[in-house]
Amino acid sequence: MTASSGAELELVAVSKTFGAVLAVDDVSLTVASGEFLTLLGPSGSGKTTTLMMIAGFESATAGEILLGGRRLTHVPSYRRNLGMVFQHYALFPHMTVYDNLAFPLRTRGVTRAETDRRVEEALARVRLPGYGARFPAQLSGGQQQRVALARALVYGPPVLLMDEPLGALDKKLREQMQLEIKHIQRELRLTVIYVTHDQEEALTMSDRVAVMQGGRIEQVGGPAELYDRPVSRFVADFLGESNFLEAVAVAAEGGERWRCRAAGGLEFSGIAASPLEAGRPVTAAIRPEKLVQAEDAGAAALGAGANGCKGLVEEVIYVGDATRYRVGLGADGVVTAKVTNRAGARPADAGSAIALAWSPEDTRIFPGSSA
Repeated sequence: MTASSGAELELVAVSKTFGAVLAVDDVSLTVASGEFLTLLGPSGSGKTTTLMMIAGFESATAGEILLGGRRLTHVPSYRRNLGMVFQHYALFPHMTVYDNLAFPLRTRGVTRAETDRRVEEALARVRLPGYGARFPAQLSGGQQQRVALARALVYGPPVLLMDEPLGALDKKLREQMQLEIKHIQRELRLTVIYVTHDQEEALTMSDRVAVMQGGRIEQVGGPAELYDRPVSRFVADFLGESNFLEAVAVAAEGGERWRCRAAGGLEFSGIAASPLEAGRPVTAAIRPEKLVQAEDAGAAALGAGANGCKGLVEEVIYVGDATRYRVGLGADGVVTAKVTNRAGARPADAGSAIALAWSPEDTRIFPGSSA
């Protein structure tokens, strides 16, 4: 299992239908050599079907799949030489850990001595040295997932495919495994395509994330780009948490910045995610942590052009590092503010008046209304 650069993988106008159902719709995507890319989306978005077509477990109805420039579209799965890790491990229960790892090497004609070396190296890499004689039933869920990862790595594939591999683990172990997988990927310079519906997991592990909805890719970008500059309401809503204000575009203020007015008269400025037209309905998205109490020191840093609103605190929820305020804005709706707890901060009480401020740069405006 020598460390070598992964291969570039390319999807060109790939589609998949199951009868009358269009599961994947004209997906084109290039995954660079050594890149960790996550397919993120809700159930039914097409992410797992896309991964299964790359693996060769499903055939593409249309389009091409290329690995390092070589067409894979009609190559059977067992000849694609891709690593695969499933959510439920898929270990052979009647085989020892050693035999589970040795199996893909034996099918490739690797000698016994080389097999022993690679299995030992793979187990050491996933921090399970000396576990070769155990059976899967003698391992914890986390240990079984490490064995499944080692088996996928043991023959040195250029691309590793992972289908929600941490979904069966508890939160603490899942977070630990996220960092370990990322460390191994960087060390081996593997190309990884990872499927999950967990937004935090995608942000933590990925170089880029492809957000999918209805069989199509909604947006592709780095974690910070997707979180701070979503191109649609769906991405803003699915990736993290957002407040949404229904409004009307009033006037352009220069560049991509627009002035908007909500139903109750609240005016604010923000950055248009796509071209807008004055007088047309829009939806503005603001992350809860971008809202600050106007009297706090942090509000002064927003400058004279900051957005602001006043409302009544409807609910206060203490979550440890922060306090969440649910604030009613009358006819303008309801927003949630997430305020960091720190020494000297003055918390607001339920039923009290509160003034909030936020930056226009932290306000994304999308054409159309969800109403």
